[in-house]
Amino acid sequence: MSLRILLCTHSPADGRTAVYRSQTTRAEYLRQQGHQVDVLTPADLMSIRLPRLDPFLLPVVLACRRLTRYDVVIFHSYLGWAFHALRFCLDPSKRVVTITAFHGLEPLYLTALLKEAERTAQRLSWRFRLMHAALGVLLKLSCRRSAAIFCLNSLEADYLIRHRWANPERIHQIANGVEPECFVDRDYTASPKRILFIGQWLAAKGTRYLVDAFIELAAATDIELACVGTRAPSETVLASFPPHVRTRVTVIPDVDRGELQDQLSKADLFVFPSLSEGFSFALLEAMAAGLPIIATPAGAAVDILIDGSNALVVPFADAISIVAAVQRFCTDGPLRERLGTAARGAAARCMFASTAADFNAVLSGVANRHQTRHVSSIRAGEDVIS
Repeated sequence: MSLRILLCTHSPADGRTAVYRSQTTRAEYLRQQGHQVDVLTPADLMSIRLPRLDPFLLPVVLACRRLTRYDVVIFHSYLGWAFHALRFCLDPSKRVVTITAFHGLEPLYLTALLKEAERTAQRLSWRFRLMHAALGVLLKLSCRRSAAIFCLNSLEADYLIRHRWANPERIHQIANGVEPECFVDRDYTASPKRILFIGQWLAAKGTRYLVDAFIELAAATDIELACVGTRAPSETVLASFPPHVRTRVTVIPDVDRGELQDQLSKADLFVFPSLSEGFSFALLEAMAAGLPIIATPAGAAVDILIDGSNALVVPFADAISIVAAVQRFCTDGPLRERLGTAARGAAARCMFASTAADFNAVLSGVANRHQTRHVSSIRAGEDVIS
């Protein structure tokens, strides 16, 4: 069954960002399966933007579009609330199948930030709290009126069920995928010299604990740290480290796919102390590269990482545990090889071709079921009228 599909994302049209890249690669796969697919970004909706108001302005502008010309519209997170609030005004014969897809569930992100604020004796601004409170109400509305919900991990699925955002049968957990070129051979014999961190330089990524851990490691070893894809200037990232260790920190704010592969090949260990995630491409690609992994149980890590089996899983906000895990890897070559090899094997179960096929199958199934129900309900209505 060929479908007319619209993918709406609030991520900017930047191929270096994981969310937009995942949308465009999925769109291309769906086209190869015979579907007609359009991708809509914020720049397509508004030429002049106020980013802080995106959750409230973009959905309203989007709802004014002629979305009923599509069979399926997939709204990224909050983008569907205005359309769902107004859809009762639509001609029943023109109603479209809608799906709300999360690339990280906002209430879980907020919870992680609140816990971090408590740890650091800081307070999130009342504006930020108010915005997220309102956003939670709108997200719940959108989910309840969607035909299906796509999420990335079991923590998100559990939240959606417990807070009654959707019934379990409407929730579909869909993994991100990794490309074949990420899988490389690795030599585990040499002692680790280079730690790799990939991610934006944000508190939610656990950067504070990465800094604290590296300060301790730098005092005891000659190991170096590469911070890649920070999206923050080198000066900003380096300012987080004390002067005496900055010469051992490399910062690369933006990377293309080729440079990312180069950084994965150069690294010996991957450290990912994130406090909140959906399904991290960075983690998945590091696993595919066979890197020994040190990570927190954030997002999909709870589904794909097993402590002592394919990674060393450390508690949230715990620099001491990160240091201990790095030191353990540095002194145990067989452990590096066993866990790195197992991580690569786990990543192989998330090959893009497989996850994209799953995405297509679930999407087509949702569309088929709801279109069948819709036709039946219209016919039933016609029978009553006649």
